[in-house]
Amino acid sequence: MINTGLPDGTEDFVGNKAKELESLRNSLLSKFYKNDFQLVIPSLIEFSDTIGGSANDSLRDFSYSFSDDISSKEISIRPDISQQIARIDIQQGAKGKKKYCYFGETVRKTTDSLTKSRTAFKAGVELFGKISIADEISILNLLISCIKSTGKKKITLSLGRTEPLIELISSLKLDKNNSKILKNIMSSKSQTDLEEFCNSLKIKRNYIHELKNLMVVNGSINSLKYLKKHKNKKFQESAKKLERVVKSLPKAVNYHFEFSDFPGFDYHEGLVFSVHVEDFGSSLAKGGHYKTKYKDNAVREALGFDINISSLIKNIKDS
Repeated sequence: MINTGLPDGTEDFVGNKAKELESLRNSLLSKFYKNDFQLVIPSLIEFSDTIGGSANDSLRDFSYSFSDDISSKEISIRPDISQQIARIDIQQGAKGKKKYCYFGETVRKTTDSLTKSRTAFKAGVELFGKISIADEISILNLLISCIKSTGKKKITLSLGRTEPLIELISSLKLDKNNSKILKNIMSSKSQTDLEEFCNSLKIKRNYIHELKNLMVVNGSINSLKYLKKHKNKKFQESAKKLERVVKSLPKAVNYHFEFSDFPGFDYHEGLVFSVHVEDFGSSLAKGGHYKTKYKDNAVREALGFDINISSLIKNIKDS
């Protein structure tokens, strides 16, 4: 047995695999450039107390951290690049519409469900500024085009919006920890766990009923009917926005709707999405809308996606 010198969940890219990685890097960045995205190469490490900015709590749990001999402060290796771009955007002045793209490696404590890897090469884009429906359509069209350019044809785009779930959780007035637990339960879609959790906190039956409904509302575009008929306007608006978006996207793509199980880290607000391909159990890409705070608590909107290049290479090899 050869000692690779590598921890479990890490790997080297050698020969054809390295060539595939470089080829994908060049082709995807070329697409980004043609859509006027500016290349950014963020640092691999940041101070732990600021990594991820306003999403710090979501990211630190996934970060490898260590003490820095030079600064005597704790440093973390990035588990995500999107929030690094948000920091850079603020440093650039956080004004007007800005478009950034990137290609880089991330490291996280937990392994990817498909590749069993703790490291992953990610390529993605981030659009900053006031985000419109037209921006959502543009970003999603670019994502679909990128996935198709890698040879994937049978694509499923999962779409959702966080507003209905956030509205329900906010009305319960839970503390931060219980809100996180509830989100995880909603994501797992376990009605038994939901019942036990809600009963332990003496949550009223009408709220439990609403949460259960949101847990099972997923699938085809017909699943939007529940939201459109709901008495809450945020539910109605979420459904209408998704309908508008889908009407402007390619007809050849399959669409799936989801309102309780959202991809990625827990910092998205608004549109969330992920891409799946046939015979491939895990998503190849994910993204969504989020907000960052900067000076004087001003809020900066952003929308973006990242493509898991490591998973894509594995899929190319296995297909």
